[in-house]
Amino acid sequence: MSSPRLRFTLASALLLSAACKKEAETSPPATADAAAEGAAEAPADAPAAEEEESPYLDVANFNKAVEAHADEIVACYKDTTGKAADAPTGRVKATIVVDGDGKVKKTTFDPQRSTLKDDKLFACMQEKIGAWKFNITLNGADSPMPYTFDLTSGALLP
Repeated sequence: MSSPRLRFTLASALLLSAACKKEAETSPPATADAAAEGAAEAPADAPAAEEEESPYLDVANFNKAVEAHADEIVACYKDTTGKAADAPTGRVKATIVVDGDGKVKKTTFDPQRSTLKDDKLFACMQEKIGAWKFNITLNGADSPMPYTFDLTSGALLP
């Protein structure tokens, strides 16, 4: 028979052996490659990498393209409605129809849902928007894309 002391020693050795094995299994070895990978990682507070833009027209790349031309819309406002000292401000609800090749086929304005209504402004906007280029559509068909131009202070206007 074995003594209680011998049993305790064997049990302790087995537990330590299991603990060492478990630690070794979960901890990767420190190598130069692992150190280089750690150095290449972005800090925790860094912004996430941007997703690759789709080559096809979608809401995200449509909005991005429209926002890139915001200064043209502001210029239209300043040349038409915004000339007066007490010029009204508001929103213009538009639908831009993009053809399969990404060209603007037509632009319509919804005066019932727009708070800023001015035919001269609409005409200028229609001319500017007509020259814009968007991504091609997925199926080659015309794609109506709604957009609301916010011509208020703090939005597109200073």
